[in-house]
Amino acid sequence: MADFRRWLTVLAVIAVVAFAASAQIGGGGSSGGALVCNATAGGTPELRPEGYTELAGDIVITCTGGSLYAPGTPIPTTNIVVYMTPGVPITSRFLSSNGASEALLLIDEPGAGLKGPTTLANGYGPLAPQVVCTYAQSSQAGGTGCPAWAGNDGNGNLVAVAAPGCSAAPVAAACTTAANVYQGKVGDYGAQTVTFYGVPVLPPSTSGITRYFRITNVRVPVPGGTLTNQLSAFISTNPSTVLPISSSAITIGVVGFPMKAAVVPASPFQQCIPATVAQTATLLFTEGFATSFKTRVVPLSNNQYAAEAQNNTAPPNNQNIPGGLYGGFAQNSESGLIQPLLTGNGGVSNGPTYTAGLADYGTRLKAVFTNIPAGLTMYVSTTSVSYKCGNSTCNTAVPNPVGGTSEQSYGVLIATNSGEATPDNSSTAGFTPVASTTTAASGAPIVALSANSSGSATAVWEVTNSNPSGIDILAFGVYISYSPTSSTTTNPYGLPITTLPLGAPVNNVALSFAPEPSGGTFTTANATQGQAPTPRFAVISAQQGQWTAIGLCQTTLLYPFVTGASGFDTGIAVANTSWDPFGTVNQTGSCKLYGYGVTVATAGNTASQPTVPGCDAIANPLPGTNCFPIVPSGQVGTVLASATLTNFQGYVIAVCNFQYAHGYAAVTDLGIRNLWSSYLALELQGPISNAGNGTPGVSPRTGVTSIESLVH
Repeated sequence: MADFRRWLTVLAVIAVVAFAASAQIGGGGSSGGALVCNATAGGTPELRPEGYTELAGDIVITCTGGSLYAPGTPIPTTNIVVYMTPGVPITSRFLSSNGASEALLLIDEPGAGLKGPTTLANGYGPLAPQVVCTYAQSSQAGGTGCPAWAGNDGNGNLVAVAAPGCSAAPVAAACTTAANVYQGKVGDYGAQTVTFYGVPVLPPSTSGITRYFRITNVRVPVPGGTLTNQLSAFISTNPSTVLPISSSAITIGVVGFPMKAAVVPASPFQQCIPATVAQTATLLFTEGFATSFKTRVVPLSNNQYAAEAQNNTAPPNNQNIPGGLYGGFAQNSESGLIQPLLTGNGGVSNGPTYTAGLADYGTRLKAVFTNIPAGLTMYVSTTSVSYKCGNSTCNTAVPNPVGGTSEQSYGVLIATNSGEATPDNSSTAGFTPVASTTTAASGAPIVALSANSSGSATAVWEVTNSNPSGIDILAFGVYISYSPTSSTTTNPYGLPITTLPLGAPVNNVALSFAPEPSGGTFTTANATQGQAPTPRFAVISAQQGQWTAIGLCQTTLLYPFVTGASGFDTGIAVANTSWDPFGTVNQTGSCKLYGYGVTVATAGNTASQPTVPGCDAIANPLPGTNCFPIVPSGQVGTVLASATLTNFQGYVIAVCNFQYAHGYAAVTDLGIRNLWSSYLALELQGPISNAGNGTPGVSPRTGVTSIESLVH
């Protein structure tokens, strides 16, 4: 459990260290020499290899020295361009159609609200409010810019003010702080660049004083490009004499490991035995690195769904401290520095309003189920659940409250079948996960999924709690229900699950981050558009498995020698022993006979392979003549090879649509005059499981996994 009070202590320490040499100028001090500026990384976060909108680390430009300006002197400006290398496009959200984005440049850490030893007391530097200068105000966009003048704060200190006239004592109207938050424009020098126009540079001048420029909210895509190892940035200024930067490439991100996902199946089911909300699989999502699963925002209070709330855009809970670590939770947030004064609709008329730095939701995890057969109801857990790890049960705790400051990893269901890119909430609606409608035997809250016409369904969960210092594993349960019915000609197995014959497609579930292009209403081509969701992901490798294994109620028998040729005959018998004293589900069905051998003919043998269907599978059944009889539970069905496999000689495989079939054969000459030989059929294990995943089947009678077993 994270102690929120601990965060405030950490922030105070950060403030003392970061702002100890606050970016202000002491009036009357000695000159600090030539203006010298350096750019360094404010952080080097790990980037998810699946992410299209990964937050790069901040870039911090520090300056010392320079000329001492007289109060009332206009402060010179420069344009600052940031280049990504390798040349990946910047995917920071566009707040207007012209590329004006959520990327920000902040001067002297405004809004930090904490004093260092040289921090001024009259509302400048870290104590200043954040004053936004939009791209639309810049001269590049036809505006007048956001000019600033050197002023006197009344204590003999020079500061950047919004109007001239502060040469002596401070005048309240004239000495307000100048703009200190500048909006970045993406794309003017290539898609891999962001430019900040008309940034004022007031030299620190006085020895021992430092000025800070922080660049934040720069997002980049990792998949599908050349960003495979680390992300770097170059800084260029124009005119460079105003802000001379001495630096090489700055590493602002490294590519981490991808998420791992797995499907842990439960014991297989039999199609003719009912299941009532029985767990069929557990889906495991494992972080590739410790901050791979992120909440929407930093939970700045220990309230329910504080980590998904939009109220972080307004004081006192706004996530707007420059470089704030928030007790280690900063890298655990999909949002960057949130600036509620800078909003836009991405250039789409009547579109939703977006706030700079605010992500649409926390990390989302998706499962796409396919080949859901008719007659089966599927459920998923509406929250993360416990799972087996070794000999123990893991992840048993539930955060209290969910979405608060607890470091216990947790996730909740937020969408089924659609809506994987729907934002968490608007300014008027709270975060609302999908409510459970019933409960599994384990106590897990669950909800039924509705399969579409193709037999597919989707579930999407969102991370509400995560641990920034450990690898999180989130598990979600999958459950099924079905009931056997009486046999029909179209459902001879006693259950209307008709899409699972031997060799059928796998009952697959694909696991990934969400949203991703196939279901997230975006493509890689429009990845930088203002209306594209943030965050968004690619599926870089298939992570999937079998969500259920439902065995057909069948038995396969081998008759090694069958002949109906040259004066001989073979009687083939099958007993249905599903009626027994052990409470076995009584079953009824027929067998399909597959002949492998030759047809004996006067003109020479041919390798034809006759097939005898079951009588419940054809329109004109003549039991024992053109089909194998339906065998009720407790009875025996028979055919003669001379009637159904005329002139055939070889071996026969019988696939019977019921469990516990036993076979017997008798080979004689016609009229049973001189020859009689009989044997028990061999029970064959199917070459693959009914789910089609290539694994050997298991004997429904003995449970053994050998290829053949004698039936006695």
